[in-house]
Amino acid sequence: MIRIKTYHKYVLSELLGPFFLGIFGFILVMLIQILYEFSDFIILRRISLEVVLKLLYYKIPSLLVFVIPVSLLFAIIFSFGRLMRDGEIFAMRCSGIYFFSLTIVPLLFSLLLSIILWFFTYSLIPESNFRANQLIQKYFFLNPAPVKGENVFFHDEEGRYYYVKKIIEKSNKMEDVLVYDTSNSNKFPVIYTAKEAIWNRDSLILKNGIVHYLGEDSFVAWEGNFEEFKINLPQDFMLIFYRDRTPQEMPTNELKKRIEVYRKSGISARSYLVEDYLRIAQSVALPIFAILGFSVILITGRGGRLWGTAFSIIIAFFYYGFNIIARSLGEHAIFSPFISAWLPNITLGSISLGVFIWKIRKW
Repeated sequence: MIRIKTYHKYVLSELLGPFFLGIFGFILVMLIQILYEFSDFIILRRISLEVVLKLLYYKIPSLLVFVIPVSLLFAIIFSFGRLMRDGEIFAMRCSGIYFFSLTIVPLLFSLLLSIILWFFTYSLIPESNFRANQLIQKYFFLNPAPVKGENVFFHDEEGRYYYVKKIIEKSNKMEDVLVYDTSNSNKFPVIYTAKEAIWNRDSLILKNGIVHYLGEDSFVAWEGNFEEFKINLPQDFMLIFYRDRTPQEMPTNELKKRIEVYRKSGISARSYLVEDYLRIAQSVALPIFAILGFSVILITGRGGRLWGTAFSIIIAFFYYGFNIIARSLGEHAIFSPFISAWLPNITLGSISLGVFIWKIRKW
């Protein structure tokens, strides 16, 4: 067990002020950027102040994924830069306190923040993303497209295979549906085609269609029209049709459930897998940012405080830009979902840890 000594408390007290200042400052800057992006809509469509404030309120949790790591980086560079500039680190070194000892409390603090950030990404941030996007669709963009899927293939656990030309979520409607049914005891499947279909919580209702029974010679032995035909489905498979949220808007438990359902139905779940891995990777990034801050201080020395803000902004843009690119690489099957989510951490972590180990030996 690590014993909290006086210099540990002192380092923590030096760290907390810049950390909370960074959170406030970075959030304020990013909210102003959001206002700038929507300024034309606010003015031209006369969006009320209440709606604008709600949008900013719902946007704040999603900003924490970016703001907390960057604020920690800023705080470490700023506080340790001051200690370095004023000679306090050299005085501690003369008293037998090594630089590595000074990093213990900030690293523990970063681990605590990682846990907090993971809980945020579990449900709070996805829910705030969902509510913010609802406001944007309702007040800022008119007539959002209701189509949620085209040319969708999937299957259920009972041996039915489905092809849907177009899914229209707003009316729970599908157009141009084909069902290839192997669930019966016949040697050959039964094929259903329908101009449209409606889904509800436990069934798929085909309308205005034709059923085809194949004979022993693989030709159609019998076919007939129907006005309505009901197919019972496992309830989980409603997730295939009802996609009211993007992966970024789903709580983690719903995200994992959808991944499982998509795997069972043979539908690609890459975007959901990338998001699932990315939430863990972004939480784990906090200790990496802490080590990066120490590495910057060990390289820049007394000028560390001056470099604090500049390094925080540059590295933050690099890291999160890398995240966007890596997410796209994972979703388009260039990298595996796991590699694409963890690649920014692996890259930044390897560089930071290498520099830290190289420089810490002199301290």
